Amino acid sequence: MDIFLFLSILLTAFATLFAVTRQFHMLQQSSYFPSRYMDWLLGALGARAFFLAAGYVLSLLFLFAFEGFLPLFIFSSAQAFIMFLAALSGQKRAKKRLVFTHRVIRLYTTVAVILFVPNLLFQIFGVSDNAAKIIFIVYTALLGASPLPALSAAVINSPIEKIIAGRYVNDARRILKANPEMAVIGITGSYGKTGTKYILGRILSERFNVLITPESYNTLMGVVRTIRERLKPGTEIFVAEMGAKNPGDIKEICDLVHPDMGIITSIGPMHLSTFKTVENIVKTKFELAGAVEAKQGKMYLCGDNEFIRARKVNTQTVYYGSEQGNEITAENIHVNKTGMTFDICRPELNFSVRTKLLGWHSVANILAAVAVALDLGIPVTDIQYAVSRLQPVPHRLELKPFINGSLLIDDAYNANPAGSLEAAAVLARFTGMKKIAVTPGLVELGEAEYEHNYNLGLALADVADVIFLVGTERSKPLTQAIGKTEFNPANVHVEKTFSDALETLRGMTDANTVVLFENDLPDNYER
Repeated sequence: MDIFLFLSILLTAFATLFAVTRQFHMLQQSSYFPSRYMDWLLGALGARAFFLAAGYVLSLLFLFAFEGFLPLFIFSSAQAFIMFLAALSGQKRAKKRLVFTHRVIRLYTTVAVILFVPNLLFQIFGVSDNAAKIIFIVYTALLGASPLPALSAAVINSPIEKIIAGRYVNDARRILKANPEMAVIGITGSYGKTGTKYILGRILSERFNVLITPESYNTLMGVVRTIRERLKPGTEIFVAEMGAKNPGDIKEICDLVHPDMGIITSIGPMHLSTFKTVENIVKTKFELAGAVEAKQGKMYLCGDNEFIRARKVNTQTVYYGSEQGNEITAENIHVNKTGMTFDICRPELNFSVRTKLLGWHSVANILAAVAVALDLGIPVTDIQYAVSRLQPVPHRLELKPFINGSLLIDDAYNANPAGSLEAAAVLARFTGMKKIAVTPGLVELGEAEYEHNYNLGLALADVADVIFLVGTERSKPLTQAIGKTEFNPANVHVEKTFSDALETLRGMTDANTVVLFENDLPDNYER
């Protein structure tokens, strides 16, 4: 084999390994769901696919204009260098970088094996110079500049990942069986579950040895990982957050942990791209109630939610919320720059609490946690102390000092219609201050996505003085909504990225400014 041909193939292989970094990054941010990854892929390629193809046709003509394989070597060297810089730059600019987990390393290994095959064929079967050039161009187009390697590796590795996941699940079952006295509390909902989890864990830790699933570990494998890595002998209560993107996801987690108690915080139009209908969401969330019923346990339900109220539950229940008819409610809510105070009321028991948290959804989350804590025997004084010490869940209506002495309401992890409107309401409460909102809008709402983003645009136009919209395409529903109001168009800024928005608003802030970050979409949604 000609040395330049050999080096060209080798450099193309390296270029491909650099190129798949972006693909694996987006696959990981899509939680390895093929449909979500393909949505990003189709949006990312778009019209650029034509220009990529045209570029390779021109390259082919260029390579045939010269004798030998030196042009191939020059071409592949340039490609490897460009792919390396692109991969490095992409990770530096990423909001959340690719995490090199064992799964990602297995994907890279599979791609490396795929890349070895053409090299082997070249060495086994000698071909003419022109044939070698044609094969090289096809090889480069299919591997070096397309999503094919990442997709192929994901498909090839799928059976292996299922086997590995099965082993991890069985190991988690073994650990749970070794702790038969431990109580399990499951928490699910379209929104509010993470906040409720942290609040409940903090209150219960006043009297119990408690383990909660960390961060947003709310998938089956997230719960499994928590059990395998963090569950210790002597744990008295395990609080498991349960997320779902498809029917059956909650049941799958419940079949592992068998919850004794459950909380359903809310039900709304989330992940409609996979659930298709709200009724499917309702059925999935109430898979938790079915599991608790099997243990003759108790369910704690947000009685303000119409979908929850309309669903019959065949086990003990406690309803919480602001409306009449709930067993536990909140009254006399007062908000200021340091947080909120309010009274918790249930039959024959009233007491006040103070918290650094903001928003009605935080009140509802506290009510849910307090209802469970009271039934588990936590004294009121311990509850009051724990609530006063609560810290905001990172990036969920979290108050922070910001640029030039301004105040930031960081709601970057919030991504649901009701929560986004609540964030706008919180912003409105900061009277006498200049109010700036920054948002890319909401995603994964299926056919209702336009409507909910339009409503968010109307809400922000009603309360903000300046609005930054992130993403020229994704922000169109918000732009159209704001345009229907009397909001000053000069105070609407559409930026390509969140970083661009931050640079622009830097000169607009002072000590009398409050800035709301409402949702900060991961890189796979940025466009």
